[in-house]
Amino acid sequence: MRFILLAILMALLGLPAGADDPLARYVDPESLQKLRAGSSVSSSVASEGELRLVPAIATKASIAADVRALRPTVGVEMLRLIPDLAEQMDSPEGWLKIYNALHAVSSMRGITYYSVSRGKMEVLFSKSYAISSASTPTQIADPVFTEIPKDDVLYTWQEDRSFGGIPYLESFQYRTDHLAAKIENLSTISLFIFPLVTPHNLLSHVVVIPVDKDLLFYGVACLRTGMPIGDRHSREESLENRLVAMADWLKGRLSAPRVDTAPRAP
Repeated sequence: MRFILLAILMALLGLPAGADDPLARYVDPESLQKLRAGSSVSSSVASEGELRLVPAIATKASIAADVRALRPTVGVEMLRLIPDLAEQMDSPEGWLKIYNALHAVSSMRGITYYSVSRGKMEVLFSKSYAISSASTPTQIADPVFTEIPKDDVLYTWQEDRSFGGIPYLESFQYRTDHLAAKIENLSTISLFIFPLVTPHNLLSHVVVIPVDKDLLFYGVACLRTGMPIGDRHSREESLENRLVAMADWLKGRLSAPRVDTAPRAP
């Protein structure tokens, strides 16, 4: 009866279905329906770099401008809902848990994804850890925070079969309604002896938005290269599968028992 009354009230007020859903403030109605049905939403990114799925957040314009400036050769963006987590995510404790999970880069070692080119599940990162700097890639412990800083940077080293071993710069932003991370390569990615992607031209943005016990995950992954990329659709699928692997990894971290190491001051 309450649902019927609510539906009648929404019809009288001219409100779209799902307007009372807290996720509705961030995504369009079609995406909201798919997310609540358990599906991911994805979209190709053309060379002009126009994005279609970025949630309605304060940093939306800067993320869009960053991708447009890259003028990617290939790219994809994805929305995914991580539902029914064990605790309230939009609480101070939930925010801090998410922030520390995003910094737990060593736990990404051994995560898997579906390799389109090889037609099977593969280990994504054979090595993954935080480093002291790009010029001095000495392994350090994952940082653990007791308070969330507004902005933070982390240098990391990750190695996989597609891109080899590469240092990355991860830049984090904490805003009132979301956490965002920008990830970019700091050295050239080569195919044999041929430079494939020069520094700062493999780019990802990740946004996470806690809503009650759910987490809205948005990612865009793109690259710019002067080399032929072959089948564009399969390259997009590969990038999307990497985003899926990251979302699954984050879900696992948020479901895992907390393990504390040395805290890092904000």
